[in-house]
Amino acid sequence: MTFGRQLRHWRQQRGMSLAALARESYVSKGYLSRVERDLRRPQRRIVELLDAALYADGELFAAWASEHEVPILERTAGGDTTKRRLFIKSAALASGLGLSGEHVRADQREAQVALLRDALIPDSPTSADAREPMVNYSRAIAIARRDFAAARYELLADKLVPLTTAARNASGPENLALAAQVYHLAARTLIKLSATPYAWTAAHLGERAASASGDIGAMLQARRNLVSLLHRVGDYGKARDLVTATAETMRPYLASARPATWGAYAALLSTGAIAAAYVDDRENASDMLNEAGHAANRAPALLCGPGHVATYWIGVSVILGDAGTAIHHADRIAPGQIPTAERRASYYTGMAQAYTMWGKIDQALRALLIAEKIAPAELTRFGTRQTIADLLTRDPKSRLSGLRALAHRAAVIL
Repeated sequence: MTFGRQLRHWRQQRGMSLAALARESYVSKGYLSRVERDLRRPQRRIVELLDAALYADGELFAAWASEHEVPILERTAGGDTTKRRLFIKSAALASGLGLSGEHVRADQREAQVALLRDALIPDSPTSADAREPMVNYSRAIAIARRDFAAARYELLADKLVPLTTAARNASGPENLALAAQVYHLAARTLIKLSATPYAWTAAHLGERAASASGDIGAMLQARRNLVSLLHRVGDYGKARDLVTATAETMRPYLASARPATWGAYAALLSTGAIAAAYVDDRENASDMLNEAGHAANRAPALLCGPGHVATYWIGVSVILGDAGTAIHHADRIAPGQIPTAERRASYYTGMAQAYTMWGKIDQALRALLIAEKIAPAELTRFGTRQTIADLLTRDPKSRLSGLRALAHRAAVIL
């Protein structure tokens, strides 16, 4: 029996419609229909999602692996050879998704970070003759923002190198405001790539450019970067206080602010709520997110809409140990309402954390697989890797379909 027929068999056995399976596996209904008719060959990650959604216990994946001659790793336990569920080591290595592939990507990331570092901290100052108005880079900056929203961090690091070089010599309010946007993107990208020391440099340069420009939105973005970096060093009290003070200072200027400025304000408050949660300041965390929600209603969705703020409600609830509340917040918004891949992935990684706390480890794994499908780069974030490690601890014999393979793709080893 072909894989497509096997998929239809499992779906019908579970009493699920194509539409229901599409929702559960985060794959389109049309795509699933073509797979069932053997018109499409699904990728391994999609098969993992389908196997988990149908509770096929690895059998659906085994059918796919057999059809495409993918060897399945076996392990001896108690004298019996037991087929392991979805840990296809040889296939992962062959496709560059195993440990060796992760090491290659790590080397690439280090090289890209080094290039961006050198643009932020050049060996010698740029000649005054080489200066070019930042307004000439407006389109490139807009493309860079879209790359960040799509979680293409490594690609973005390359694109930021010439932009950062140009930003160093910006002058005049308009050019400095654009330079601050470049530094903001550089800081956030370096945070995503776990290059925190260089992110501090970008954040400092960004705040200096923003202050000189007089642009409120740029100032709010720069402050948010500092708050995020204070998170990284565990100084949550300082991060919360910085957000509180900045909000009080900037609030009077918001009445006539542009929509993008409201988005920056909502993002700052959302990040501050995370800090407040870490110091168990529930009241401030709630107040910040409520205000962020109102601000997000006046902001462009791609910058910081209500869907973005919802992911922070999930994060705050997880930090406060309220797994049920986190899931409640997740249920209040459809993932499709979150316009960027970066935040949609955060939605699912937050759900994974909540489900892990709740002991629903199969649902946690499914959420992680969906997050990986949306934005693979998010898999290597510290919090995501911590969740994967927690799942491995809770399921040491790898009964969960796809857990070991996921751990290897994230370079998580216990």
